[in-house]
Amino acid sequence: MSTMYDLVIIGAGGGGITAAFEAQRRGAKVALLEKHKIGGECTHSGCVPSKALIDVAKNYHSINSSTHHGLHSVDVQSGFEFRRAMEHVKSIIDGVYAHEQPKRFNDLGIDTYINESGVSFVDEHTVEIGGQRVSGDNIIIATGSGPRLLPTDPDSPVNMLNNENFWELRQQPESIAFLGGGVISAELGQSLARFGTKVKIIDRNDRILGAIDPDVSQYLINVFSDMGIEMITGANATVCSRDKDGKVCIDIEQGEGNQSKLLVDELFVAIGRVPNLDGLNLEAAGIEYTRHGVTVNEKMQTNIAHICAVGDVASRAKFSHVANYQAERVVRNLLNAGGDNTIDLTALPWAIFTDPEIGHVGMTEAQAREKHTGVQTFQVDAATDRFITDSKTGGFLKIVMDSENRILGATGIGAHAGEWVQCLTLPVKLGLKAEDIADTIFAYPTYAEIVKKSCSRFLRTLL
Repeated sequence: MSTMYDLVIIGAGGGGITAAFEAQRRGAKVALLEKHKIGGECTHSGCVPSKALIDVAKNYHSINSSTHHGLHSVDVQSGFEFRRAMEHVKSIIDGVYAHEQPKRFNDLGIDTYINESGVSFVDEHTVEIGGQRVSGDNIIIATGSGPRLLPTDPDSPVNMLNNENFWELRQQPESIAFLGGGVISAELGQSLARFGTKVKIIDRNDRILGAIDPDVSQYLINVFSDMGIEMITGANATVCSRDKDGKVCIDIEQGEGNQSKLLVDELFVAIGRVPNLDGLNLEAAGIEYTRHGVTVNEKMQTNIAHICAVGDVASRAKFSHVANYQAERVVRNLLNAGGDNTIDLTALPWAIFTDPEIGHVGMTEAQAREKHTGVQTFQVDAATDRFITDSKTGGFLKIVMDSENRILGATGIGAHAGEWVQCLTLPVKLGLKAEDIADTIFAYPTYAEIVKKSCSRFLRTLL
């Protein structure tokens, strides 16, 4: 015998929570099922802890750089305790989780089931969790993703770090290698380097952050080099082991015949994400999937129309805000709320929270040139008055336009770039032109003013 719901949601991360609230507000009877803690990866091992640690590192760096702001020198290095920094991060996680307790959802009328056994499908309308069967007219799979792990030798295991177990660290490593040159390595690597850890980033590509605009990634590479972060690119780690002193020994291969060894205290593996599909028993419901995740259409429906999937488990764009966006639209579709709820990521914004920050929306220059002719780009330095007053000059904004000055995308690097690039999300979505931005009033002096100035200066070059 099972309990029947209008909507059953598997996974209580960002996408699952958003779906639950959206459906509850629309009067649906909702069940929210979770294997671990509500909040998912973002709350417990992703966005929340990483941004908290980045903030600690920024403040630490700012105090150490007090003379750059006309202040007396302050020595905080001798009193720095890594343990205290990590305990602070834990307190931030606990503070966020305090608002995501099961009682809150139950009080709202969202029946919450949590059991470490996880959820498995019985048929296309029924799932099981902890021995209980739960059925729904509609089902959303929102189980997220986990870190891709390296196979290890069971006779000589290397306890590798990843974004899940890293937050258990309380002793600062003197040295650390990040395997993979993506966002996680860049954000956490810079933070640790600011605390005094010797950081090395190993990437098989020619440069770290290879997926973003090459001018932007090169700017950050230069910043990292000046900080003493070593980037070993075009390289593969072939063997990892621990020596008798407890050091991690990494065999590195760069090109044919070029091999070297690297000794560090810790190895952090950041080589990608894998969808959380284990134990779901998707076959019982006839749900199609691949190693990349659950197979969905443009409305996030699986091959079973009343079963949808959102977030990392079904999307290559693995961002919490993408999962939330998909969840809202999927619920509207499933509950027949009306409107065109097709998923459109044309104006997708994202940010990388290094220092300086990186912000992006829409198409890159390379993507635009593949789809349009007459593509134009215009770049201005991050040196408007607010950047100057805050002693945060450095970086730039690059805007990508079509032949009619319509804004297709933008990428920026600089202080708070993740905030001011957002100003171009609506222009990209609505197909606005540089003229529309130039004719809009921006408050002075703000960081966001760089968006207006870039369009104004671009238009002056056409006169």
